[in-house]
Amino acid sequence: MLLAMGEEPVSTRPMRELLLQQPLLPITPDHRIDDEAADADLLLELADKAETVMSTINLGLSAVGTILAHASPEVGSEISGYMIEALGWHIADSSDAAAALLSLVHACRHYTADHSPPQPKKAPMVRF
Repeated sequence: MLLAMGEEPVSTRPMRELLLQQPLLPITPDHRIDDEAADADLLLELADKAETVMSTINLGLSAVGTILAHASPEVGSEISGYMIEALGWHIADSSDAAAALLSLVHACRHYTADHSPPQPKKAPMVRF
């Protein structure tokens, strides 16, 4: 986490933090996330991190798609078909992860729609 003077901490590893915070969510007897019993602040934080991760995945997939356009044999690339296949599987799994994160964000935002976290008050600056 980076911390600038007078600012909130900025996450540098939102995917890692998102995965590590998942076990903090309560579950129902049928092993589903119990969004109603979850801490609203945790849900908000998870939604923010999931949105950041989705954005990162989407930007990365866009970049990989652009690179793949330049990797075709027609443009003289020597990238093997196995590498292209592996990238295809990676794209498919990343897309599935982004879709699952979208469901998580939707649930988190739905159950925190009426939650208003307390706003911290900043102390006035002292002048000498």
